[in-house]
Amino acid sequence: MRIPLNSTSLRDLPLGRLCVLGVLATSLAVADALPEGVVADPDRLQFLLSLAIGAVAIGMALADRLSRTHLVALRNRVLLLVATLTIAVVGAEIATRLVFRGVTTSTDNAGFFTRRWLRTGAVTLNGAGYRERAFTATKPEGVYRIAVVGDSFTFGNGIRQQDRYTDLMQARLPARIEVLNFGKAGDNTPEHEKRVAELLQTVNPDFILLQWYVNDMEDDDMSGRPAPRPLVPPLHDWLNARSALYNVANIKWAETQVRLGWERSYVEFINHRLADPHGQYAQIDNQHLRRLLEHAKRAGVPMGLVLFPNAATPISDSYPFGYLHDRVLGLCAEYELTCVDLRNDFALVKDHRLLWASRFDHHPSAFANEIAAERILATFAAKWASPPK
Repeated sequence: MRIPLNSTSLRDLPLGRLCVLGVLATSLAVADALPEGVVADPDRLQFLLSLAIGAVAIGMALADRLSRTHLVALRNRVLLLVATLTIAVVGAEIATRLVFRGVTTSTDNAGFFTRRWLRTGAVTLNGAGYRERAFTATKPEGVYRIAVVGDSFTFGNGIRQQDRYTDLMQARLPARIEVLNFGKAGDNTPEHEKRVAELLQTVNPDFILLQWYVNDMEDDDMSGRPAPRPLVPPLHDWLNARSALYNVANIKWAETQVRLGWERSYVEFINHRLADPHGQYAQIDNQHLRRLLEHAKRAGVPMGLVLFPNAATPISDSYPFGYLHDRVLGLCAEYELTCVDLRNDFALVKDHRLLWASRFDHHPSAFANEIAAERILATFAAKWASPPK
């Protein structure tokens, strides 16, 4: 049944068309009114329903204005276009996965590469929930126990467990010295403080080594952190988790936004937040770190720190976070702690990209962990081998 071109009333539409449009419109209204948590991704659902309404409306309009011959020709062109685009996208996806098959993780923990890495079984946790071999809370007789506390750098994001600096240290130390890795991805200074207090009570360490990184000082307040717009907002989560092509494109899109000044850089964010040592956020982090050190001091357990630099760019005289390292080193001097700053060690690497876990992830690579292990052992091994009586 054809609708006259001058018809403008919904009452003139056939019942079937009215039902289709009514169902879609009602579904869109219901999706918009659904409370949080009922649908995993309500924005994506609303986006798809809006596309469906638009597609149905366009289809109805074309059906009323074109002859059957023209409709068949148009349908064939659309099918050909869809088939061509599908083949192109699938081919590009396969090519992307092949080209970046060596990539373990990216900076996006919810992205395709990190999820693929986790699916390979690269990460196994012990009964206590740590990426570490099984151990007993009761320290074996004659064992000198070193508890290493840190974030994803200590956890070993993007690298094999045996390539982490803690495992490399364990392999080179005498059997009576036990190195246990208590790294947790995403932990910041507040979590480090709680973990140190807990470990002092539960595993009785003889030494605590705290791994520090710039973003630990963000603590748990993420307000103001750079948040580039995703490439396809309504479908971002779904595509990002399943498509290597989209994951790469979205990473580059985020970098482009920073370069164009549409989003501030991480350096700008950290400087705005922490440059003033007397500012709110700097003082909060300082208090957490001081309490952490006081826990160990009161328990009579010696501590040391290892400071990892941000290797996203070459580490040179213009390194943007040097003042944060110096601030922590000042605290080390105040508490008379031995602290290792890896800035100079990493700066000796001519190509800073060798320090990355992957081309999309600036976490320390196996090579960077090797450097860290050597420097830590050179600094602390003698003390651990001959602990004070």
